[in-house]
Amino acid sequence: MNIVIIGLGLIGGSIAKSLSVIDKVKIKAFDMNKDSINNALENGSIHSAIHSLEELKNTEFNNSIIIIATPPSAVVNVLKSISFLFNSTATITDTTSTKSLLDQCLKEFDFPNNVIFSHPVAGSHLSGEINSIIDLFHDKSVILSHHHSVSQLHLDNVSDLWKKLGSKVSVIDVKIHDEIFAYTSHLPHAVSYAVLRTLKELDQQNLSVFSGGGLGEFLRLASSSTQMWADVFSINKKNIVMAIDDLIENLNLLKNDIENNPKDLQLLLEELKIFKEENY
Repeated sequence: MNIVIIGLGLIGGSIAKSLSVIDKVKIKAFDMNKDSINNALENGSIHSAIHSLEELKNTEFNNSIIIIATPPSAVVNVLKSISFLFNSTATITDTTSTKSLLDQCLKEFDFPNNVIFSHPVAGSHLSGEINSIIDLFHDKSVILSHHHSVSQLHLDNVSDLWKKLGSKVSVIDVKIHDEIFAYTSHLPHAVSYAVLRTLKELDQQNLSVFSGGGLGEFLRLASSSTQMWADVFSINKKNIVMAIDDLIENLNLLKNDIENNPKDLQLLLEELKIFKEENY
């Protein structure tokens, strides 16, 4: 089986490392960052590099799986660049956490039958191929989304790919995907940046001396790729703004309880603690 990974960052590099230990899998990669390509060649996670997406027109890539693992803003451009593969024997998927913009792109091509969206719910605050790890996706969820036009063969190819990586596969609608992840993933990152901005505006030196491990762990999210999160916030802004508005409402309610309802405050915190322990 031929696997082509477009984008050798944390996710693409980790896919390569995880697949490289599987027999009969040939992995090729494309990335504008030559250091990423060279690192992957040296550590043996890819077998060779391709130098232009036009090379994917060659018959050797028939029946290949193409994985687009670039920042969100680049995925649409990549899809358009490889549109010659639409409705072919190749299977195409991505790894981004926002899908509505990609869905709009595919609408222009009448929804090809071989493009399935993937969202591995796995990652790190670190970025780049240099920080990629084997088994990043083991026992993690991967969410698939697709138009009803996709063929079962291509859907099975993508599902089987993630299962080979040890992932648990679920399928949901594109619109619902972006609504859900605005709350479960994008909002926590937005809050982390907002808390960090609040601390920065205190203009106090050596705040870390007065900070426990919990703050550092929470702010770890703000060490993620700034390009990726600027893309995510921009692309999924409607849903994220709604999530932020809901959070502001609950912060105001909590603020009111802290100021005016100390007797009810502990009951609220206990209720929320139970909810957390039962669900997360």
